Amino acid sequence: MVRRIRSFSFVSLAAVGLALSACSSAGKSTPELIPVEPAITQQPVAPLPTGPMTAGDITRALAERKFTFASAGRKGTVTYYRDGTFEYEEAGKGTGTGVWQAADGKLCEARNPTNFLPKGTPSTCSKITSDGTRFTAGSMQLIPL
Repeated sequence: MVRRIRSFSFVSLAAVGLALSACSSAGKSTPELIPVEPAITQQPVAPLPTGPMTAGDITRALAERKFTFASAGRKGTVTYYRDGTFEYEEAGKGTGTGVWQAADGKLCEARNPTNFLPKGTPSTCSKITSDGTRFTAGSMQLIPL
């Protein structure tokens, strides 16, 4: 019985090897493939709210979105995440992280320590408004990318 199983295993293995060799392209050139540009689908960006904004309005407008920011002496990009964290890159300084929270009509942010901001910043809240194309939070302008 053991001998039959071994013979069957050998025959099966030989059959698989023969089938695989038939699939190989030995002696044949492979056709040249033409590169295809990947299809990039971009979800439409929701319009920014205008008028008085609730904490929920602000959270929905900022979460999972990237912006350019600019204020006196500072500029760069920032991405706000739904979990209340953000990542930013400040021109000429580097990258950093922090936490954010929306309150009715306000955006609160605290930056974590970095090599260019060794103590980080305490949480500060600024009035936030929108004209439908950009946010203004205190002296900072946030423009969606």
